[in-house]
Amino acid sequence: MGNGFDADRIGGSGALHALTDVIVRAGEIALKHFDRGVIPERKPDRSPVTAADREVEQVIRDYVMERYPHAEFYGEETGRHGDNAELRFIVDPIDGTRAFIRGLPTWSVLLGIEVEGSPVVGIAYMPSAGDLFVGALGQGTTHNGEQAHVSKVTSLSDATVMHGSLQQFTEAGVGDTLVGLAGACDSARGYPDFDGYRQVLLGRADAMVDPGVKPWDICAAAVLIREAGGRLTSMTGEETIYGGSAVASNGAIHDDLVAALGATSKG
Repeated sequence: MGNGFDADRIGGSGALHALTDVIVRAGEIALKHFDRGVIPERKPDRSPVTAADREVEQVIRDYVMERYPHAEFYGEETGRHGDNAELRFIVDPIDGTRAFIRGLPTWSVLLGIEVEGSPVVGIAYMPSAGDLFVGALGQGTTHNGEQAHVSKVTSLSDATVMHGSLQQFTEAGVGDTLVGLAGACDSARGYPDFDGYRQVLLGRADAMVDPGVKPWDICAAAVLIREAGGRLTSMTGEETIYGGSAVASNGAIHDDLVAALGATSKG
């Protein structure tokens, strides 16, 4: 990969704007379901799903597969379609389904694009807050059209750190890590799903710790955080979205945070 995203890979800068419009439209579809109330179902892994999840993913998938028939589509609800690591669209139709079901407005629609295995585009839309984030490799991240920047906090002991749900930590076998995290930073607060990354992008928080995640949960965030001046790795410090966990930060505290998480997990 070069130092920036070649928009010609998806048909030019106009294509990125069109994809952004699709994500916003998908978010508005989800918002109509949200306002009416939803009846959840259970997937084989017991995680919840709604008609809104399926409809939103179908809208995005139809658009992507019509315009990029050679690409791979990888969605939370419908899985993989195609096999093309050179151009892969990764979608979470409703990130925060549990919040969505309970009427909590902290859910988002996420689209990430990988080129040759590296995340290069991220789009995230939180309809209830009216927050739209768009980022592309080498081009920065915007929040509602304005450049987004991470915080400037340089010490972990002064940092405000977001984290995923308690169940994520216990199910991943890293429950003690959360206790250690609380002792290492100034403030540890539960903001699960993309909302935690959103707080980092807005400069309200300095990091987000997220165990038990899938690529569709963090592909968009990886681009958005990095292009806003931060870092995103696995909890063990690997530069990947396939490590099953994520740590996003303003960059300045990243190594210390990863080290603190590692020290706690080792007892």
